[in-house]
Amino acid sequence: MADQNTMETVTGAGNPTDSVGGSGSKAPATPTLLMGAQYIRSVSFRALDSALLHTRPPVRPNTSMTLDVMARQVAENQPDFEVDIVMNCVGRGDAPVDGSEAPTLFETQITYSGMFTLRNVTAESFEPMLLVEAPKMLFPAARNYLADLTREAGFIPVIIQQIDFFALWQSRRPKQAAG
Repeated sequence: MADQNTMETVTGAGNPTDSVGGSGSKAPATPTLLMGAQYIRSVSFRALDSALLHTRPPVRPNTSMTLDVMARQVAENQPDFEVDIVMNCVGRGDAPVDGSEAPTLFETQITYSGMFTLRNVTAESFEPMLLVEAPKMLFPAARNYLADLTREAGFIPVIIQQIDFFALWQSRRPKQAAG
């Protein structure tokens, strides 16, 4: 049977003198985030006027995007969490010259998730590990999935830049403390 640890990605500042068996020192343990499985939790894609889409050259949509990160504990008193990146993306065509609203070409919502285990986490590092470090690990695959999905639907792939999850987390903190 394969060792389960071979499928995990580890984030944390390790001590190079530590070993699996221990070095005999009692240095404080480093907070660690272990990633297990990652997967598409849910996806919806709606192409509007799809017949017209396939009878004209590909259109580069003007896209707008919202992104959210959520984490939930899998079981009480366990260090296992499911972390979700929720991406809502809308692609619109060019605005008509008459000033009316640009036509919506597609709408999609993707929830990309991963299983994570926290080890040696303090109260100060708990939230940043789940809402900053975990999404950083999930984001490349979620971004690729969005690009593949839009390309397979007949659009020029939607490529989004790297997200600063630390800034996103920081921007939400005052709102959570007040509410």
